[in-house]
Amino acid sequence: MDNITHSLAGALVGQMGLKRRSRFAMAACLLGANAPDIDVFAPLVLPVQGISFHRGPVHGIFAWPILAAGIVAILWLVDRLKPRGEGALPFRAGPLFVVALLAVLTHPFLDWLTTYAIALFAPADWHWYSGDAIFIVDWVYWLLMIAGVLWSARRWDKAQPNPGRPAQAAGLVMLLYIAFNLAESSWAERTTIDLLRQRGIQPTLVVASPPPLAFWRRSLAWRSADSWGGGDLDFSSGLTIAPDLQPLRLDDPRLAAAESHDPHVRAFLVWSRMPIVVVIGGKAYLTDQRFYSALRSLAIPAPVRKLFSRNTFLIPLDTPAGQE
Repeated sequence: MDNITHSLAGALVGQMGLKRRSRFAMAACLLGANAPDIDVFAPLVLPVQGISFHRGPVHGIFAWPILAAGIVAILWLVDRLKPRGEGALPFRAGPLFVVALLAVLTHPFLDWLTTYAIALFAPADWHWYSGDAIFIVDWVYWLLMIAGVLWSARRWDKAQPNPGRPAQAAGLVMLLYIAFNLAESSWAERTTIDLLRQRGIQPTLVVASPPPLAFWRRSLAWRSADSWGGGDLDFSSGLTIAPDLQPLRLDDPRLAAAESHDPHVRAFLVWSRMPIVVVIGGKAYLTDQRFYSALRSLAIPAPVRKLFSRNTFLIPLDTPAGQE
């Protein structure tokens, strides 16, 4: 998810009541909700590729308590350096660690719900997991969380009874919204598998991608051992599978050559759940089917399709002259 959503999630759990557990508990909520994304800076200081490292080890289960402990350590230092004001809560390291850990957990949960996926057990295991339920920027999330945060903040400021109730209600509605989208994507993927099998195709993976804005629609990407295709789900027209099939082209010698000398290609293949090679204008490109096909779906608004049509995770595989 985007970091506005993560920040709102941290603010929401804080306004539910966690912010009263210790001094700087609200800061811990905001820091924890965004902490795993510190991995975007890793390529600046470590010999890693961003495409595979992001949403990898720092988003995985082994990092969660470490991130929470780091946040508590930083806030402990701030507590030592900044005198406590009159009426301020005392600094409680234990409760603050629990608050920070809960905030950290919101991040991989929200990221897992997208199609981008996370490697939950990296670096021990680089299998990528995704719920395929929510687009990476979701307007329903924003509305629910902004309403819950502002309403509860107002009640806290006025010392009204049950001030965390609006944030709690917003969180509950969010969970119901998530459950609906998870169920829809799961149904779409199962139904696609059944339809393909009726056509004599044995799919190895099906991903139902929610588009921006129209969260109730799905762009479908499926693949078998040697081919791939797509489809769409809309409540007005039902689930349709496109009749055309495309070869995966993973045996293209240009891919093997690029993989042998290009670390970015190798990293892309670590991250990609649905790698394919496409030929555009006579040139070969490595891409991921989830985004190559989904962002060309009619479920995506035309301006968004046009924006991504030129660079949808396309990695050129043709060796420029003089570099062979």
